[in-house]
Amino acid sequence: MAASQGNDIRIILCTIAYRDRLLDHVLDVAADLGFDGVEIWGREPHISEQFDENRVKAVQRMIRQQGLMVPVLSSYLRFGCTKTRAEGTVELEDTLHTAHCLGTEIVRVWASDVPSAQATEAVWEATIRQCQQACDQASKLGITLAVEMDRRTLADSGAAARRLAESVKRDNLRLNYHVGPDMAVQTPLEQLQSVMPYVVHMHAQNYARLTGGDEVRYMPLGDGAIDYRPLVNQLRESGYTGCIAVEFSWVEGEGKREALAADLSYLKSLVNE
Repeated sequence: MAASQGNDIRIILCTIAYRDRLLDHVLDVAADLGFDGVEIWGREPHISEQFDENRVKAVQRMIRQQGLMVPVLSSYLRFGCTKTRAEGTVELEDTLHTAHCLGTEIVRVWASDVPSAQATEAVWEATIRQCQQACDQASKLGITLAVEMDRRTLADSGAAARRLAESVKRDNLRLNYHVGPDMAVQTPLEQLQSVMPYVVHMHAQNYARLTGGDEVRYMPLGDGAIDYRPLVNQLRESGYTGCIAVEFSWVEGEGKREALAADLSYLKSLVNE
């Protein structure tokens, strides 16, 4: 596959960056700063986890009026759960209908609730089976499910995430590449390279580890422990034409807008090199 041009990669904002504000405020910020679109946080106050056609259509109109795209719904749909979750169960049908009504082709999902090293074969089998069933339903609507790579799930490493994708064997089961602070086995670039054929979306955040412990604090995308230049270069060389989503701001309160603007500018400089 030929390498894509830098401007084929779009930079969007996760609305969870303003989880305490109504959606219209986040859309204003995203449009004013020049983001290409938004990844809608799949919880209140941005959108309901239960399908409400009138509300979803209203959200879609708000997004279009701002000239934004909405390529991803950031859901909390989870497969292979091992325990009851306090926030309740998110239903597949509700999630798919919401995404379809929004015109969104990618839904972020989760693979179980235990790390891969602690998972039994029964957990793997249940997660794979439920992913397959969900993918079969999602394919009818042209929707791809993107499993979040997270240390608290089966997809907690490059090897585990790839095992899941290869075991599910569905073209619409892909990965949301997410760089976290727990990268002892692989560097971020090695991890990305190991799963690149399955990556359909990417979250961007950065951090610095505090001295004398495991605690971390978030940093500007260009200043933390993760070097995004080789990661973006890998995306471009692989022909990636999806999005990079700025997930959180490293500043809360006063200065948040300026911090997000700086992160957007930094990512744009990388994709356009």
